[in-house]
Amino acid sequence: MYAADLTEISYEKAATGRSREITIGREFYSQSYVRSDEGKYIWKSPPTLGEWAHGRNFAGVVWGKDLVNGINPGFLELVASYGATSADGGTFEGVKTTLHSGTMTVTKLSERQAGISFDTEEEEGVHGGRITWKLWAGPDNLPRRFQAIMKFTWPEGGEAETMTMNIIYRGWGTPVKITAPAKHLISDGW
Repeated sequence: MYAADLTEISYEKAATGRSREITIGREFYSQSYVRSDEGKYIWKSPPTLGEWAHGRNFAGVVWGKDLVNGINPGFLELVASYGATSADGGTFEGVKTTLHSGTMTVTKLSERQAGISFDTEEEEGVHGGRITWKLWAGPDNLPRRFQAIMKFTWPEGGEAETMTMNIIYRGWGTPVKITAPAKHLISDGW
């Protein structure tokens, strides 16, 4: 993957978080905030809304075969080893789909810049969990939508946390242009 433009929305107790990350080659731009239900900003990065933080990615940070994603060959290889069911997926954005789905348990679930990563090797002191996934594919076998519900379990027996990921794939075969934020919007501080 050379470029990506990702938006993440998270719902917390009495607040909503939103972050956007643009990656082009090794250049990385981000802006994030958490806003209370009353409209007050609890946290912002960079501190001024509308500005972007800039950094440089290290090799391997952006993409890998260990990301939970409906187009990642490593993830698809893992789900195939657990088996999946297929059914009529209905119509999504005007395209008839087939729904593939399944559930699996992994020994490690963690977050990094490119998304949620998984591992099946035992590692002490990390949390693993269960991934329940659904992938809607069109008649051309191209993914249209992906959903993963991940239940993170802690090795110490703490309270489990659940995260839902929804990804929509569209515009297959059309050129995609991802551009960096304007230079005057780049902040010096994170």
